[in-house]
Amino acid sequence: MDPPTCFECNKPGHIKVDCPQLKKNKLFKKKALKAWHLSDDESSDDEVTEQVANLCFMALSDDEDSENEVGDSYTFGELQFAFDELLVEFKKKCSQCSLLKKNMTSIEKEKELLVIENEHLKNDIGILEHELAKKDNDIAKPISSSDIAIEKEIESLREKNVNLEKSFSKFTLGSKKLEEMLGSQRSYLDKTSIGYAPLEVKAKLKKNRTRPHCTYCHKIGHAFNKCFKRIANHHSHTRPSPNHNPITFRQVWVPKGTISPKCNIKGPNK
Repeated sequence: MDPPTCFECNKPGHIKVDCPQLKKNKLFKKKALKAWHLSDDESSDDEVTEQVANLCFMALSDDEDSENEVGDSYTFGELQFAFDELLVEFKKKCSQCSLLKKNMTSIEKEKELLVIENEHLKNDIGILEHELAKKDNDIAKPISSSDIAIEKEIESLREKNVNLEKSFSKFTLGSKKLEEMLGSQRSYLDKTSIGYAPLEVKAKLKKNRTRPHCTYCHKIGHAFNKCFKRIANHHSHTRPSPNHNPITFRQVWVPKGTISPKCNIKGPNK
């Protein structure tokens, strides 16, 4: 690669930023401005002449320093190494800048959300304050005539309730006394006070009833003569079969005395 060329002095081996001629000119301008300001502050002409002489002496010393700097110029490798270091540092700063931008956007979004939430909370606070003011006004208002009438009605109902409780307690007390009186009375059959023996209450003895037992089907609850299975079995044996043709008799009218009787009316021995 070709060595870099300075655009200030048109000499190879360095760039414009590191040019000693440019540095010399900048330093001269700064010192000249400083001397100018100092000259404005001073009042005597002698001091001005001394400052001009000093300024010329400094310019001569700067020329000597610039010649030494030109002799000690940087090589291309050193400049390339410095440029690489600056490039790496620049990339690091760019990544840090991108992260900071992302954080800044997230913080701005969070700020917007917080602002919206703050507005909602302010609205809620305003509504609650309005409701609280209404409640305070209602409390501060005097009691109306309708409220007084309602309170009087409540008091009358309480008095009625007390009276009803008293009457109910009297009724329950009377019913208890009536039950005690009825419990202390004797039965109309009890005549012990007029010479009769005391009434003996006969206790009813429970009879152990035995349930009938069928000897045909061996079940409890009915007798042999009322067994349904036995009756059904008996009728099934006496019923004729469906294939049997029963004998039918036909009655024919004949005049009386034409047919002689087949049986002996007087008996077998006569």
